[in-house]
Amino acid sequence: MNTKEKSFKQALKKIANTVAIVTCENGERRDATTVAWITKVSNVPPLIMISVSSKRYIHNLISEAKEFNVAIIGEELEDLALFCGTKTAYDVDKFNEWNIETMKPYLISSPLIKSALVNLECTLVNKFEVGDHTAFIGEVVAAHNLREGKPLIVTDRLCTLD
Repeated sequence: MNTKEKSFKQALKKIANTVAIVTCENGERRDATTVAWITKVSNVPPLIMISVSSKRYIHNLISEAKEFNVAIIGEELEDLALFCGTKTAYDVDKFNEWNIETMKPYLISSPLIKSALVNLECTLVNKFEVGDHTAFIGEVVAAHNLREGKPLIVTDRLCTLD
């Protein structure tokens, strides 16, 4: 990485992003991965976008299943976020390795994270390549507000806003 790329990467760390754990299940295959590139894109219909590297195991799962769940998490799940963001489902079943407690979804097949602040069940409505990532646009078909709390965010470190 050259000096210009390092400077650019360092500057982008000043953009605060919500940390989420995205889950997807397709038949016998499933994954949970940490995503920090997430945004709302429409109120009517309710649409959100997540950006996922094409190298991630979950990338093909979402493309095939045409659905995903976005679990907005609090700081108590920081260790889980770090685990899901650094381990690959090519090597380990994250659900079993970490003993992730899940809940059954209402309208999709992908599991919900029981200890999340919010779970957003999404059906895939569009996807497009953006550089080294794919932007997945999902329509929120069910929302579960599980508990109060401040969402975990990332800038140049993980934190919550006080």
